[in-house]
Amino acid sequence: MSRRRKGKGSPHAPEMDERWAVSYLDMMTVLFLTFVVLFSMSSIDAGKYEQLKNSLAKGFGQEETELDDRVAGIEAMQDGPDPDEQNPASAEEPGVPQTAVEKLEDIQAGVQANLTRSGQESTVEFTHVNGALVIRILSGETMFDPDDASLSDSATTLLAGITPVIESEGGTVAVEGHADYRQPLNYESNWELSADRAVQVVRHMVDAQGFPPELASATGFGSTRPIEGQRDMLDRNRRVDIVVQTQDDPGADAEADAGADEGAAGDVAEEVDET
Repeated sequence: MSRRRKGKGSPHAPEMDERWAVSYLDMMTVLFLTFVVLFSMSSIDAGKYEQLKNSLAKGFGQEETELDDRVAGIEAMQDGPDPDEQNPASAEEPGVPQTAVEKLEDIQAGVQANLTRSGQESTVEFTHVNGALVIRILSGETMFDPDDASLSDSATTLLAGITPVIESEGGTVAVEGHADYRQPLNYESNWELSADRAVQVVRHMVDAQGFPPELASATGFGSTRPIEGQRDMLDRNRRVDIVVQTQDDPGADAEADAGADEGAAGDVAEEVDET
């Protein structure tokens, strides 16, 4: 019989070569870092980008570098001030028409400048009511004598500083006449006196200063609208209020259209009478 050889143990399986795993891990690491970099660049934060770049540089044994010019440019584009915000005037289109409010402000500024030159700025008060500019001439002695509607010399000088400014801006005027509470001697009532004062102002603006008559009107309120809390101050309630609107204002257009319709109706009536 053949003799069996005694072995020291069971035969070993051949060992597998696992060196490929090292290269595989290196490749996966590089891919991971690549995707991290791509993700970080999708929303660039300059500070974080610099930290990441320096960390990667240290990991690969390189020295820290300054921020790339392209990234600095992107940061400047993202964080830099808007040119339009730095110079708001550049955002405005040239030749934009003024609004009604801007025109009224220009009228007020022009009138104030004229009255300051003539030394009459203290006799006038400006208020804005319902989209209109009210030029209130407070001192009755500036405009009229008691119980009289004739314009004084101061009144003509005052109107000379008001009328051209309103006309240059294309404004319309509604002159409101007022009287104090005393019974007039030369008029039947304060209604006639206040209306005559308004008419005299409009006539001077139109006849002496060339204001377009179709843009002017006159109304008398008697003594029914004294200045609040100043009823007993007779000279201040012996006044006129010049209410200014621009032709861009819807109310002014409506009044102009109504006036035109009334004029056309009057013309038709005259033609019928003549026939």
